[in-house]
Amino acid sequence: MTSVNKILLEPAFVLHTRPYQETSLIVEFFTQSFGRINAVAKGAKRPKSPLRSVLTPVSRLSVSLSGKSELKNLSSAEILDHYPLSDGASLNSIIYINELITKATEKEDPHKIIFLKYQNFLENISKNNNLDNLELLLRDFEMTLLQEMGYGIDLTRDAETNNKLKEDTNYRFDPNIGFTFITAGNRPKISFLGKDIIDFSEGKFEKKSVRAASKIIMRTALDYHLGNKSLNIRKYLTKNN
Repeated sequence: MTSVNKILLEPAFVLHTRPYQETSLIVEFFTQSFGRINAVAKGAKRPKSPLRSVLTPVSRLSVSLSGKSELKNLSSAEILDHYPLSDGASLNSIIYINELITKATEKEDPHKIIFLKYQNFLENISKNNNLDNLELLLRDFEMTLLQEMGYGIDLTRDAETNNKLKEDTNYRFDPNIGFTFITAGNRPKISFLGKDIIDFSEGKFEKKSVRAASKIIMRTALDYHLGNKSLNIRKYLTKNN
């Protein structure tokens, strides 16, 4: 992989920061044109540094970076848009999505569609953070991420027969192939009602059963395709709930 030497005024979001030496930070950016990039923000930990209020995970930034190695130097950063989030569920969802992007994408591998979907998520959740909307936005982002990874899921048809799913029929889900009809004597531990899958595909999240089914489906698919890259935010939420 050839690293880009100079990036000017690039739209970006902060995925993660960690301390670097006494006064600086290493910032992981998700950029629109270059994907994930790590950069040193020199002096960002100093009390009077203007970067302290800029390098936040819920703002769309314009950043300039330079350097020949994978670890760039942050030359400038300014806020283009800020998306205030007031409740714990919304904040946890951002931590979850940021970790998903980190685990599912390679450094300096551009994913413009995921970037725009991420921006859309922040715009929407900052305006409407009710449970139905949050679940819808999370599942929509997860589906887009899987599609960009090359593992899209067909929520409308039986993977073996190619027939449309029936509302009153139960189906098994295999992340390798999709949904298949359950034959007699071969019932899996977890199955999904066709109506819930169809509602999921149409973005109808009013019913608790749809929200529960969609979450299990997406978790199963993501866990399978991410392999051993387990998500730390899930462990944290399980421990503290």
